[in-house]
Amino acid sequence: MVAIELTIDGKVKKFEKKELFIRENIAAMQFSFKQNKYLNKEDQTEEDIEENQTNFADFISYVFNREFTAEEFINGCTIKDSKKAENIYIECLGGKSDDEKKDQA
Repeated sequence: MVAIELTIDGKVKKFEKKELFIRENIAAMQFSFKQNKYLNKEDQTEEDIEENQTNFADFISYVFNREFTAEEFINGCTIKDSKKAENIYIECLGGKSDDEKKDQA
């Protein structure tokens, strides 16, 4: 199960997803492709940075079946919870989150 908390309309809301499926893996690989283009670009602009973050927010929104928008994620995800979002991305790619690594240690 993956979960994330966002502040939306001044209230902290928790979103959960019990299972990750191949469709999330495909979406993660698609985001990875976009991110690689961004990272390999020689002259990154402020717009490029925003586009990359928006692409990530859209991916996380997709994982949670669009229960929140990319804009709600950007405006409501704390820096602390952004680490959880990164772990969700890693899990969607088939990797192990930091929590899973701790559990196995």
